Amino acid sequence: MPTETFTNEVIDINSLPKYEEIELQHPHSNYWKIICINLSIFLSIIGIGAAVLLIFIKEISAYAFLIIAVYVALLAILFLLYRISFKKRGYAIRTHDVIYKSGIIAESTTIVPLNRIQHIELNEGILSRAFHLGSLQLFTAGGQTGHIHISGIPIEEAKNIRDLLLKKLDLIDNQTVAPA
Repeated sequence: MPTETFTNEVIDINSLPKYEEIELQHPHSNYWKIICINLSIFLSIIGIGAAVLLIFIKEISAYAFLIIAVYVALLAILFLLYRISFKKRGYAIRTHDVIYKSGIIAESTTIVPLNRIQHIELNEGILSRAFHLGSLQLFTAGGQTGHIHISGIPIEEAKNIRDLLLKKLDLIDNQTVAPA
C-alpha cells in the first residue's frame, strides 16, 4: 500500500478565482413592491399610534410639529435605506457553491459550498404569492452564520434552483458513500 507524502505548498493568491467578478442575479423588481407594502404597513401603524397620542394626550400636542417632522424623516430614511439595500442584493449559483451578497454599510458576501448544504426550503408569503415570487433558504452544516436566505426570486426560477441544488446534493451524497 503506497503512502502519500504530506505536502503543504504555498498557494498563489492571485491565481485564485475572484468571486467579486461573478455576475450576480438581483431580486425581481416586483420584490421592491413587496418591501414597500411591508414598510408602508409598519409606518402606518407607527403613524396611527403617533396620531392617537397627539389627539388624546394634550401635553404631547404642543410637540405635534416635531413629532410629524421626525415621522416624515423616519419615513424618508427607511425608504432610502431599503431601496439601497434592495439594489445591493444579489446571488449566484455556481458548480460548487452558492454566493449571496447583501448589506449597505457593511457588505456581506456569503459563499456556501454545496457539500455544506443540509436542507433547502422554498417559501412563499402572502404578498410574494400575489407577485409570483418566492424565497429560498439554504441551511448549512456550519450553523446559523452559514445560512443563506434569498428573497425575491420568481417562483418558477426558485423551484428550478431548488431542484438543481437537490440533484447536485444527491450526486455529492452518492459520491461520498461509495461501495467498499
